[in-house]
Amino acid sequence: MKQVQYILGVDGGGSKTLARLEHLPSGQQWEARGDASSLSLGVESAVAQILQLARQLAGQAGCDMQQMWALAGLAGAGNRHLRYQALELLERAFGKADIVSDAKTSAYGANLGQPAAVVALGTGSVAMVLDNTGRETMVGGWGLLVGDEGSGARLGVNAVSQLLWELDLQQSPSQLGFYLMSVLGTQRAEILAWLAAANPTRFAALVPQILALKDCCPLAGRLYAGHLQEVRKLIMACRQYGPDIPLIVIGGLAQPTLTDLANETELNLMAARGSALDGACLLARQLAKDFLNDEEAK
Repeated sequence: MKQVQYILGVDGGGSKTLARLEHLPSGQQWEARGDASSLSLGVESAVAQILQLARQLAGQAGCDMQQMWALAGLAGAGNRHLRYQALELLERAFGKADIVSDAKTSAYGANLGQPAAVVALGTGSVAMVLDNTGRETMVGGWGLLVGDEGSGARLGVNAVSQLLWELDLQQSPSQLGFYLMSVLGTQRAEILAWLAAANPTRFAALVPQILALKDCCPLAGRLYAGHLQEVRKLIMACRQYGPDIPLIVIGGLAQPTLTDLANETELNLMAARGSALDGACLLARQLAKDFLNDEEAK
């Protein structure tokens, strides 16, 4: 019977990728961090980033990538076509591989496989409810074009939209408007060129300054209030699938958002017990366990 020696968990989003290699017999672990690997930013670049980290970890552990059983939780994996494309490439590199949505790895990691409603607020946004029966229900995660409410990218898009209205109406720029013009430019041609090259990661990169100005710039304050309302809407959508399940908010925007939601006791908020990377590793172990059980059954 083939024994699984190494599992590789990957958490890939629109801003960064985290990977952890674990030697199952000894429990020894190695971790690495890289650039974005969201499938919505391109399958080939996402796979290249994952393989780069895997090679780095293989060198540290002194093993071969064919000895790894890899599971990647990736933003954009809800798109079946993109997932299949990426999985075909990963399966060539590893002993066994699978790709799931980052919503799933977040849900399993946040409460270490126990029931939870997990709202992930990063470059994009998505939620998943893992209920008491083990059923998984995804909420949101439709991408920036039509969704990603409560995400960094959506907040960035909303801010740029307001800047364009300031310019079109020839209003005196707000504090936030001055900052955005320093990034995008002040002339229509400059702004259009920036928008043509923009992706969710670039929009999300505007968020730190929006947060920094939210208490002193009325426009930034209104945008942030809108962000909070979008997060509440996402949370309430989760509640219909598990009204009594603990709610966990994670991701790069979680901390500032939770600061303003902490007093809303009806949300039943709970601190995360683990990360999306923990969830990826948990599911990778399950992948290995299921294989071994199938082999024994034969």
